[in-house]
Amino acid sequence: MKNIKLLLIGLAAAFALTGCGDSSKDTPEPEGDGNVVGSWHLVSWSSLQSADVYLSFSESGSFDIYQRLYKPEYVHLDGTYSYDKPTLSGRYSDNTPWGSASYRVSFNADGTRMTLTSTSSTSDVSVFVKAEIPSEITSGALESTPQSRAEDMPRFL
Repeated sequence: MKNIKLLLIGLAAAFALTGCGDSSKDTPEPEGDGNVVGSWHLVSWSSLQSADVYLSFSESGSFDIYQRLYKPEYVHLDGTYSYDKPTLSGRYSDNTPWGSASYRVSFNADGTRMTLTSTSSTSDVSVFVKAEIPSEITSGALESTPQSRAEDMPRFL
């Protein structure tokens, strides 16, 4: 009986130790065969709870953002991006750089879920799913100017 108790204690200790490990492995590695090209819809963002953002990345290196942050309408922003796996960076059409110098991109196994992690000290994390941008958003979006872009702070990117 004493041996069984010792065996159970040993197994419990071994099981507990398997939960301990190197915390640097907590950062997810890029996975899947994803590609940023296409349309994406924000499902979560660590910096803001009530945001609605659609992103569209073209094969030619341009992007469009339709975001609703603090205003009732969507604001349209555009510009250019570069994607050197796993790093995504870009500039708005007025040559203003994105708020974070770049983002680390990872995908789920089938490439339908994309996670962007800011490489700046803020470590913002946003998660997107593949989705078409509704036409009522693209047709009713306001064109942004540098002045209105500043009023919409924080910007998504």
